Formats: sequence, structure tokens, C-alpha cells
Amino acid sequence: MTGYPLDRVRQEVAFLGRHVHWTLSEVLDLDHASRRRWVREVLDQTREAR
Repeated sequence: MTGYPLDRVRQEVAFLGRHVHWTLSEVLDLDHASRRRWVREVLDQTREAR
């Protein structure tokens, strides 16, 4: 069984940390689906702001 790619997790952690100022532990406490939803939400809002 393969897991979620570690590079992708790092990208999501860095993205959420930068944009919503969450700590590493706060981001990693989110389950995969929640973390992806937050990434999409922040991405959508940053695109709308342009």
C-alpha cells in the first residue's frame, strides 16, 4: 500500500502555514481530506483576490 506522497504533504503544510499562519502541528492534525479542502479554499480565495 502506498501512502500520500511526502512531497505533497510538505507543499500543503508550507502553503497553509504561509497563508493562514498555522503551525506544523496544527496542519498535520488535520486529516488528509480536511487539509486538501483547506488548500483548495485558500487557493480559490487568493485567485479571486487577483
